[in-house]
Amino acid sequence: MPTTAFPYRESDPATCSLECAVTAYATSRFSLEDANALRKQSDTLPGNLGNSVLRHSDEQTLAALVAVRDAVNRLPTPPESFDKWGVVFSTRYLGRSAFAQALTKFAVDGPWNVSVQVVPNRSLHSPASMVGLALGCHGPCVGVGGGLDGETDAWITASSLLDQQKLPGMILVFSGWEPDNGIDVEGVPLAVTSCTALVLALQPISTPTSTARLRIVYDPHAPAALEIPAKNTAMSLFEQFVSSGTGGGSLTAMLGGGLCAKMDWSPAVISSFPLPLPTSAPQRKAA
Repeated sequence: MPTTAFPYRESDPATCSLECAVTAYATSRFSLEDANALRKQSDTLPGNLGNSVLRHSDEQTLAALVAVRDAVNRLPTPPESFDKWGVVFSTRYLGRSAFAQALTKFAVDGPWNVSVQVVPNRSLHSPASMVGLALGCHGPCVGVGGGLDGETDAWITASSLLDQQKLPGMILVFSGWEPDNGIDVEGVPLAVTSCTALVLALQPISTPTSTARLRIVYDPHAPAALEIPAKNTAMSLFEQFVSSGTGGGSLTAMLGGGLCAKMDWSPAVISSFPLPLPTSAPQRKAA
């Protein structure tokens, strides 16, 4: 990530920062079968969008809706409406199985045997749009990344939009499959895997009640490039830190491009933040 992409770079780098409060978070994990079962449980998910809509949604979208529901319920001061909130959604290989199945059907039977619902429901911005519809958000709703290195971009995008657009809140979502060992030509996973989602509610730093505070700053000593943790999703990094039993204090993690994130959270709350740690190895991008 080039350093010129950082907002406010025209000012003194030593004073550049983006700050926000983390007011709630939630996680979810589902097997492929359990994720598919959510398609018939619209009444338990935010917005009650209808089973006919969820029928075409990606499994990562379904898992995220569960975590969004739980995170919203944990907000210390829930808003009357989410209409001015935004959504940033970082996925990993969204729709890979569905597109593999569609391409196989296309090759065998031609276009008439391929569902037109694959593209609008399994593309990069689809999950963010679904979360936005479920909560009634009219702020920016965007998908970020899509491969192995989207988490960093999602952090910066969410905190930047929250600050620059003067939004009351932002729903930040990370999702993926664990373990991710790929699929066969029919789109079937090559190993038993779980669909995971991590949701964080970000609000302005002036919010009186928060679980944690996040600050993204320019650091002249921060590395320009990071090795992408190909086997670690945001959820796995989140759980590794929680399982270490660390609560309270501060955590610093590198984002690349000369940026670093610094988090401070309440000693009363065991929490973590899925950010890659610095490395001297060459940067590795997703295929």
